[in-house]
Amino acid sequence: MKLTGVMPPITTPFQDGKLALDKLKKNFQKWNKTGLSGYLILGSNGEAVYLNEKEKIKVVEISRESIPTSKTMLVGTGMESTHETIHFTNRVAKMGADCVLVVTPSYFKGSMKPQILHDHFIAVADSSRIGILIYNVPQFTGINLEPEVVAKLSEHSNIIGIKDSSGNIGQLSEIIYLSKKGFYVFVGSAPVFFPALCVGAVGGILAVANAVPQECVRIQNLFNKGKISEARTLQGRLTPLAKAVTTKYGIGGLKAAMDLAGYFGGDPRSPLKRPDKKVEEELRQLLLSFSLPA
Repeated sequence: MKLTGVMPPITTPFQDGKLALDKLKKNFQKWNKTGLSGYLILGSNGEAVYLNEKEKIKVVEISRESIPTSKTMLVGTGMESTHETIHFTNRVAKMGADCVLVVTPSYFKGSMKPQILHDHFIAVADSSRIGILIYNVPQFTGINLEPEVVAKLSEHSNIIGIKDSSGNIGQLSEIIYLSKKGFYVFVGSAPVFFPALCVGAVGGILAVANAVPQECVRIQNLFNKGKISEARTLQGRLTPLAKAVTTKYGIGGLKAAMDLAGYFGGDPRSPLKRPDKKVEEELRQLLLSFSLPA
């Protein structure tokens, strides 16, 4: 499998607090018409931490039915314990996932020393039926995987890549330089998508691609064609929207932007909230200014 391109960490639609799987199917129908290379199911933006196992399985089932074989299906399977991570990883493997994304355990973060994390990922990789990608997201976990640890893990034949959402381009560059050749490095922060491509990232797993997938794909296409100035300009226009739907307004903001862009976002699951009308208007203006010709 060759991994590359733009993948959104898809949101999970809810209506009255319950899964709205019909809305998920309709979102896939629209996303599949874009240049997205695949999808991350049950990621942070999918509110996976708010889903029980039965709900997670339903989302994976509908996603597998909706995603063509020409696009990658990546599923977040990281749990706090190694045992549960292995169990869930192999369950989604049987359901047809192409590969999985495993987040760093973090509840007992004081004990999550580099060797502990290394051993966790090795154990999962040893037992997984499919390839795994490491998920480094220190803004949620409070843990940052050092490039040297990632490089060591990249030597395992079943640890095929990483999604690094630290937003630290220096660190990303070091991971790419130190890791085994052919190790797939994805950036998970849209405001640094273009510079990540410049230092060798193979693509981006980007929240904002839920709402504006084709524009994110265009940045990478321009970069691949050597149209560096145009790609940089488009990145500059994307960044305010990308920041608004992540660090500024979170998943509620992302879902509101999706509604404004013609997808189904809906409400996040409690205790998260949907932003107010003032924020929605701000998001509308950002979407409008981003979609206007340069």
